[in-house]
Amino acid sequence: MELKLNPDDLTLGDLEDFEDYTGKTIDEIVKPVPVVDDEGNRVFDDKGRPEMTMKVSSKSLVCLVWLMRRKDNPNFTIQDARQVKVTSLVITESSEGDQGNA
Repeated sequence: MELKLNPDDLTLGDLEDFEDYTGKTIDEIVKPVPVVDDEGNRVFDDKGRPEMTMKVSSKSLVCLVWLMRRKDNPNFTIQDARQVKVTSLVITESSEGDQGNA
């Protein structure tokens, strides 16, 4: 199952549902955070730039699956999203060229 994340596809209601379910704003889960080593020191790449990552909780993933899938299938529930296997999930960021393509 490919999950395309395009902020332009989200409605205000989607954002509200995300906050209600996760207790966080969508910005909090897509905001990159610095990578740190076991001692708490920031990790830098070979060009001296800080390495960044996103930490997305399983609850946030469940909610994102639910929000995106219910657009095509209004009967898709949060419980359905909880049944999606991790190995079947492919998350891609939708590019501007993908807008309007189904």
